[in-house]
Amino acid sequence: MRIVSSVFAVLVLASQAVSAADFHFEGLTINKIRTVGNYQQGTTYDDTIEIWFTAPPTIPASSGCTSSFRLYIDAKKTHMVSAAYIAYSAGKKVAVNIDNTLPIRDNSCEVSYFDLLP
Repeated sequence: MRIVSSVFAVLVLASQAVSAADFHFEGLTINKIRTVGNYQQGTTYDDTIEIWFTAPPTIPASSGCTSSFRLYIDAKKTHMVSAAYIAYSAGKKVAVNIDNTLPIRDNSCEVSYFDLLP
């Protein structure tokens, strides 16, 4: 009986995943886009697109992303990169979502989805 309850306790603890936090921001205007290639080989900046905003969103400290003047897009996510360039060139406002389970680069979060607003 003791073994069964110990196994049950281990299974319960193992199944309790750390909860991810999503943060959504709307009405942002892109100020500039910076592209980063192979930056000092093997750094967290490699192959990223930095999105800088005219008025950065206020991201809760609990997200782990304490720097909000820029957010990142992984360069492999070409559909989001394209959307960012379209928004920037057309002067469109955007909505972004960040998820703190994605890589955090220099205290800035990675974008998990990116919307162009009408």
